[in-house]
Amino acid sequence: MRVNLGFSLRDALGTLLAAALGAVAFPPLGLWPLSLASICLFLYLVHDKTSAQARQLGLLYGAAYGLGTMYWMFAIFGPLAISFVAIMGGYFGVLATLIGLTRQRSPLFRCALIALFAVAIEWVRGDAWYLRFPWYSVPHALAVVPSWAAPARWFGVYGLSYLIWLIAAAGTLLGARYWAAFLILPACAWLLPTVDPPDRTALLMQAESSVIHESLIGEVRDKKVDLAVLPEYAFPYSVEMALGLKRGPTALSQKLGCPVVFGTLEGDYSRPGFQNVAAVIDACGSFLGTFPKQHPVPMMLDGRPGDRRPVFALDQGCLGIGLCYDFDAPEIAGSLVGNGATLLIAPTGDLLTWGRIQHLHHELLVRLRAIETDRWILRATSSGRSEAIDPHGVPSQEFLDVGEIGTVKVAYAHRSGRTLGSRAYVLGPLAASITVVLLAFWGIRALGRPGAKTQSPHP
Repeated sequence: MRVNLGFSLRDALGTLLAAALGAVAFPPLGLWPLSLASICLFLYLVHDKTSAQARQLGLLYGAAYGLGTMYWMFAIFGPLAISFVAIMGGYFGVLATLIGLTRQRSPLFRCALIALFAVAIEWVRGDAWYLRFPWYSVPHALAVVPSWAAPARWFGVYGLSYLIWLIAAAGTLLGARYWAAFLILPACAWLLPTVDPPDRTALLMQAESSVIHESLIGEVRDKKVDLAVLPEYAFPYSVEMALGLKRGPTALSQKLGCPVVFGTLEGDYSRPGFQNVAAVIDACGSFLGTFPKQHPVPMMLDGRPGDRRPVFALDQGCLGIGLCYDFDAPEIAGSLVGNGATLLIAPTGDLLTWGRIQHLHHELLVRLRAIETDRWILRATSSGRSEAIDPHGVPSQEFLDVGEIGTVKVAYAHRSGRTLGSRAYVLGPLAASITVVLLAFWGIRALGRPGAKTQSPHP
């Protein structure tokens, strides 16, 4: 019996090649230009297919791309990671199906629709529901060389994705010469305003154990810095207990004469209802408040989601905090800047057992947040990389690498004003809403046509 898969062997091999190009764009190889080649080849393969044919290729592309980028998840979740790869395949299957629905439209309109659908899917998989995973978009790959993500300052990451997919579609449907428009991306870096030399210093601490954090605090010598930041879950018990430690955050603030931000808990980790929070104390050790993690990591015991987003006004400026997963997508960083944050802090808890690749991939996302918001970001992680990232997305030369334990002193500055990119997180849900409206409109029109019941559902 012959099985019709809906695509040829040539299409299948081409799709696997496209997925492989997208995967090697990320570390450890980091061949970031191939992320652009990946989506161009993907669009070339699906642009002339019916929705059913395109869907099969999209599923294949997404599954192969997921395996090529998310393989580190198998060390954390075991066989359950197969379902995550399958979900990634499903996202690209939906995207390809939507692309197939545009076959009867004019080329220019198709380009605009393809880019719209790509952004809609990116938002749905990255920020719309419990299993949010905003990793492995094209901007994520381009963050290896931050100048290529420079347009995010004006358009945000969703706007940047729209521009990238628009150019990729134009090259596919209107002529390969339009792919030269990708050079617009690094050209935008010339328009970025100059970043003034940083005028403040911070001490970042990196360790996975509260015992080691206490030891590091005990070793800190009196040296004036403006801020100290410890990782997520630095002290995985109540705020009150952490503040009462002999060699805890209070002692550190008194030694350094500066505010301290550290990861801790509200509630008991062993009981339901606890919250994963970052606590802030001032230079005298006085407790200023906590920021609860907004987006707990799916499939893990990470507390209940935060229902408030405070910022912390200090004499030096205003701190906006996002715990680990909070800064993977644009919305939280953008809202904190909108509330007055002049510096962003990212206490992060990536375990060393999750593997070096996970750490390298995760670090790239914070560069995008820095570009979007035009803010310095201080990232203190449990096992690397701990660093400062400037408003152009460039990481500091001083850092603690993956697996290192200790402290590092980095420079930073406060910045005011608000970029268009920090507001552009609304483009994701807007693209998804427009997509739903278009599909409903097309469906109603199709039902209204004579003979609609006997027509093929695929254009």
